[in-house]
Amino acid sequence: MRNNDMERGTHMIRKSTIIVAAVAVMVLAFAASAYAIGPVYITWNAGGNNSGTGGPHQNYQLTTEKCAVCHSVHAAAPSNAAAGQFGPDSTGAAETQLLLRSSVADACTYCHITSNVAGLQIYNAVASNYQTDDQYGHNGSTSAECADCHAVHGADTFKGYIAGKILKANSNLVSNVSGGVQTEAAATLNTLVSTGTVFTAPAAADGDLQVTAFCTRCHKTFSDASETTITASGYFSNWNGTTTFGARDYKNHPLKAAEATFAASGANYTGRVAWADAQTCRSCHAAGDTRVSTSYGGSGGVVAWSFPHWTNGNASFLVSGWGVNDANIGILDDHQASTGKPAGSHSVADGAEDGVCLRCHTNGSTGAPNDATAGVNVTF
Repeated sequence: MRNNDMERGTHMIRKSTIIVAAVAVMVLAFAASAYAIGPVYITWNAGGNNSGTGGPHQNYQLTTEKCAVCHSVHAAAPSNAAAGQFGPDSTGAAETQLLLRSSVADACTYCHITSNVAGLQIYNAVASNYQTDDQYGHNGSTSAECADCHAVHGADTFKGYIAGKILKANSNLVSNVSGGVQTEAAATLNTLVSTGTVFTAPAAADGDLQVTAFCTRCHKTFSDASETTITASGYFSNWNGTTTFGARDYKNHPLKAAEATFAASGANYTGRVAWADAQTCRSCHAAGDTRVSTSYGGSGGVVAWSFPHWTNGNASFLVSGWGVNDANIGILDDHQASTGKPAGSHSVADGAEDGVCLRCHTNGSTGAPNDATAGVNVTF
């Protein structure tokens, strides 16, 4: 009897153990399914639910899948996490307050620099070109960060042709402003747009006019005539290379169409002095092809010449040339037009180089120094 009782007891213990183990497995399975990490970050895809809604930064709808490109409720890397523990961040210790796939400082680099998720890699696909300030670009260390110029969620931006660039239309960075753009710039540029205003200019030909209006948020030296006195408060570059902050009265090179007859107080010459229009910032600061994005009909890929982000070798994005043909490279004709640097060696390492002026102030056509029949050193 005792042996039978012992066997019966052992059998019951084994059966209980099996039941407990089975229950534990079921509980763990339920917990794993109930608390599984997801949804995770997704790779941007312009098709499917996102078809016809533009880029991932705007036009959010109930059925689109744009938020998870940058944010993930459960897969954001926790602070001090081991490298690669959650999400694609290889460094770990990413900030989590915004549930980003990387740190706030590097939030834009994943799609726009270190990978081709966006179809276009600026800063020559080298993150340090953005992180280290230099004379060839708007870099994130001391001069300008992505969010200083771009509205990440596409709110309050310039509309029309450059809407996809999500450039902020409103800002408090200038003192005399109209909708966030320097008053003098807005008034002058509004006379040049095809319809509407620089904030909503719909035509491709107005793209550089909108960019010029945007640039005046920080760069205040804009006028429609060199005789016009402008007063503004902000940062100014002085003749000796130093930078000062405060209110300034200034006169500068006008942004205007080339005139057949030059006239200026005190001048003893009344002939033609310019053969190309200078109506936008990119009339002179033309280095960097802004039309390579696949969204604008370009080829995409890695971009070393990416005005105004980083354009290696061209100080202040300036381009030099020998005449009007070189100058016209910086002027738009349609949305496919290239506004990159002219063919040949036209890098500008020093903004004071003569070639910047010769692009407009000679009428040369072949690019040779002796091709000009009029202009500086020929007729005046």
